Formats: sequence, C-alpha cells, structure tokens
Amino acid sequence: MRAQTLFSLVIFVFALFVGQANAAEQDKPYTLLKEVGEQLFIDIAKIDATEAQKKALLREVVKQQLIPHIDIKFVSFKLLGKHIRDVNKEQALSFIDAVESYLTTTYATALMSYNGQEVRFIAPNAQSTNGYASVKTEIVEPGKPTIDIVFKLRQDKSGQWRVYDLVAEGISLLDAKQKEIITRISEVGIDKVNEELLAKG
Repeated sequence: MRAQTLFSLVIFVFALFVGQANAAEQDKPYTLLKEVGEQLFIDIAKIDATEAQKKALLREVVKQQLIPHIDIKFVSFKLLGKHIRDVNKEQALSFIDAVESYLTTTYATALMSYNGQEVRFIAPNAQSTNGYASVKTEIVEPGKPTIDIVFKLRQDKSGQWRVYDLVAEGISLLDAKQKEIITRISEVGIDKVNEELLAKG
C-alpha cells in the first residue's frame, strides 16, 4: 500500500510541474515548478464531474498540457537501455508512441488520487549547471511521513526545461522502469512490449 500511494503521489506532483511549462521563466526550474504547481491545484479544484467523466477530462488535460512538456523521446531511449542498438527506426518510433500513451493514462489515473495533500517547494541553494537541474519537493499529509521527491530536469536546445526523471525517497523512477522494460524486451521482444504498453494506455 505504501509503495502504491508513493507512486501515485509522485506521478501527481510530476503532473503539477510539467502541466504548463511556459508559465514561468525557462531558466528557473524552481520558479517554474512552484508557479505551475500552485496554479494546477486551483484548476483541479474547478473540475466538477462524475468519477468516469473526471478521469476522461484529466486524460485530455494530460494529453494536451502535460505530455508536450515531458521529454518523451529522451525518456524512451533511456528506457530502451542496451536494446536501443537492436531496434530499427520503425520500432523505436512505435516505442515512443507507446510510452506516450502509457504515460498519458498513468498520469490521468494518478491525478484522480489527489485528496488535498500539501506540496512544499524547496528553493535550491545553487543554480542549475550544464543544462541539468534538480528541484526538491515535499509531500505532506497529516499522520503520514513526509515524502521527499527530487525532480531531474534537462534543458533542450530551445532552452526549455523538461522533466526526465523523479527520485522519490532515494529511488529513481526512470531507473526502476528501465530495468523492468529491458527485462521484458529480453523476454518477449520490442514489438510485444509496444503492444503491452499501448494496451495499458
């Protein structure tokens, strides 16, 4: 239960950050995270719909507002790991599409779990360097341990900051998912993994 709750909250805060990547100065990941997070809390509170309708609305929000600001291609290639050398262009493009579909549904589902947790944004002690940055947040809920989350960001050629990983309580979600994907590709092949991801999406 603890792991499931942690994953849902991590994905929720991830969505808070990437929702409107142009809402704050691109050279300040902390400012971007804080301003977008606070605004999205307000936007979510405005949704008044049945559970089924809400999930559909959130999926559309994710598709239109979140996915364009996640470095899907970078994340996808990282997930492929050693298998990146063995896939052809068509398979690679299919994998990127499958990852996007999977993440869209995952984020929409996780957003359904929000029930008023407080998210604190910790101002960094140092500026970002070499096109990479880390931003720390804390999820606080009465009666439960505080959850520490560190966002990993990279700056693309246009200067836009995009999230590529989250470290929750010392565990990299990208690394964990990479191990799962690499093992599964070794077992059934890239085409089958693409099918499985699309089915989950």
